[in-house]
Amino acid sequence: MSNQTSNPPVAVDGPYGPVRLKWHKLRTHLAEAPFKLSNLALGWQLGASLEIDILATADDRFAVLHDPTLGPSTTGRGRVPRIPIASMRGLFHRNADGAPDPDSPVLALAELVDPLRRLPRAPSANLQLDLKLLEGQTLPDSAVTDAAAAVAGLADAIVVGSHHLDDARHLVAAIPGARLGYDPMLAVSRQRDLRDPERLLRHIERRKTGVSLAYLRFDAIVAAENQGFPLVARLLDLGIETDAWTVNPGQDINDSTLRTLVGARVRQITTDVPSEIFRLIRSL
Repeated sequence: MSNQTSNPPVAVDGPYGPVRLKWHKLRTHLAEAPFKLSNLALGWQLGASLEIDILATADDRFAVLHDPTLGPSTTGRGRVPRIPIASMRGLFHRNADGAPDPDSPVLALAELVDPLRRLPRAPSANLQLDLKLLEGQTLPDSAVTDAAAAVAGLADAIVVGSHHLDDARHLVAAIPGARLGYDPMLAVSRQRDLRDPERLLRHIERRKTGVSLAYLRFDAIVAAENQGFPLVARLLDLGIETDAWTVNPGQDINDSTLRTLVGARVRQITTDVPSEIFRLIRSL
């Protein structure tokens, strides 16, 4: 990547090669509002791994939102599954101070990604759609159709990731060329035995068909390594890369943690502060 002094980094060199720094919710700074249009355009041209969350609305359109309710993270109110996408027009996401950001409008997936078709894409750029489903919710076929139409022509840059693997498979099948990722951490929270890294590996292995990425909480990776079990390396043997989430500066993130993650051969780190994580890993 060029011009690292002025642009947020997209990767950092690790002991086993580059480690991608995925911009969580398109953020490059922790205090930013999520899903900033300028960050999406910048990351696309720099070659960043980018992530957005998608939720189905009342009319089975996908909105770019993380939470099941519009408030307090946006200027709107109400539960997302009960509101049609047109009623969200004019809403904005808020930054860490609670101020609405005009560069972060609440948009349908189709509206958010449409400008990418007119921008030069760096070869390494990719966009993860983090599929969110509420408890007991199923993914309607009409929402799948909406997502497929929204990313038409961009499929080779799309990664669909989710806790809900069957629904993610359904969505990926409608987007030929897109990649599939699985986050098993919801299953881990519900099945205590999956905290054992060998059991977690077997859980993922049974579901590995078509999966190219596993999204693991960074502390689960560190715990496995500290137990002497190379979970990330074993996943690589299955052809599955690991994304460690969410790695931001704080009391749980120190040199030892970062050294363990890159030494474990994670291929991607999810962060809201790529410049700071880049600096910390470079200084190890």
